[in-house]
Amino acid sequence: MTLLYRVSAWLTLRRLMSLFLVVFCGVALQKYALGSYNNYLMFARPFHNLLLDRTLYGLHPDLYADSYKYSPTFAWLMAPFYYLPIWLGVLLWNGLNTVVLLYGVWSYGKDYRAVRMTLLIVFAEALITAQNMQSNNLIVGVILLGLADLRDKRPDRAAFWLVLCGFIKFYGGAAAILFLLYPHRGRFVVACIGWTVLLASLPLTLIPLSNLVANYQAWFEVIIGSKLGLLVSVPGICEAWFGMAKTDANLRMVELVGLLVFLAPLVQISRWKQPLYRQQMVASFLLFVILFNKMAESPTYILAVTGVAIWWCNRPVHRLMDPWLLGLVIVFTSLSPTDLFPPSVREGFFQPNNIKAVPCLLVWLRVVGDLWNPLRKAAPIIPTLATNQVEETRLQDL
Repeated sequence: MTLLYRVSAWLTLRRLMSLFLVVFCGVALQKYALGSYNNYLMFARPFHNLLLDRTLYGLHPDLYADSYKYSPTFAWLMAPFYYLPIWLGVLLWNGLNTVVLLYGVWSYGKDYRAVRMTLLIVFAEALITAQNMQSNNLIVGVILLGLADLRDKRPDRAAFWLVLCGFIKFYGGAAAILFLLYPHRGRFVVACIGWTVLLASLPLTLIPLSNLVANYQAWFEVIIGSKLGLLVSVPGICEAWFGMAKTDANLRMVELVGLLVFLAPLVQISRWKQPLYRQQMVASFLLFVILFNKMAESPTYILAVTGVAIWWCNRPVHRLMDPWLLGLVIVFTSLSPTDLFPPSVREGFFQPNNIKAVPCLLVWLRVVGDLWNPLRKAAPIIPTLATNQVEETRLQDL
């Protein structure tokens, strides 16, 4: 226990952020050395198709394996990476994702203790995303930057972040629905329209309007027609545990139930201005958007686990079951895909039964329950996170 306290005292926020950068950039170089960087190529190489005025969608085996599922604007924004050597590109790509994630958590959290604890909770999950060289760490950071600007009454900048998020991953832009909880709604909507037009038009510097429209049509078809993924989600639980057939109709039914449960607390209009209510809705959104996503897979769970961290760090009262819920998320969501468990357990039990999704689902139900039952700042049964003199400092003192 003494060793644990010493490690905790040494691992200041500055050192923790440095650890994120070093480790996540290190795994990028490791993947490059192993030749396992196709996901990066899918981000960096589509710009080649823009240069040649070819469709971005469908198979392009000369550039990368699999198919591109992002917007023409994202392909345009990735132009700098197209011109970089691959080893440098993967390094800077993971570095960019990490910096945006850290900046997003810092901007949204403000309080030293909350930011530090959030990063500790999400570290393992963010590492999984970094190892796969996915864009999900970037998505989380951009969403949090947008929500921080909404909270701080900067709707124009918030609109930029959330619209940008939608051009990277369509469902990430859905976070814009949370603008209802903040002031300057009209200004935010107008700014969203402006940023959407501007960002959508960027590829016009390379291709004519008719071809850009055709690419956007193809992108929407890809989004709508995407086949069912691994279903590391509530539909996957329904399939594995209760024998639900893996069909689009059943998926839509489960998604609709989840959407209604997520949206229902918004009827409490009188609570929209309460900071705790807003934080709970943010946590609920980040969990919901993955738990009910037909394309959810292990690297996307950084969104859900960030939702868990926001729930944990902003809950004024921790009851007896809360530490257990957090522990379940860390062990069975974040660590279950790792080598801490033997392959027979991972592949024979965790994956077929979608165990990764279960702890996050339990936390989401807890958050939804709290949204209907306002918490009082009474004496907690379980003390909230212990703080020391260093942790009481504000982030601006760093």
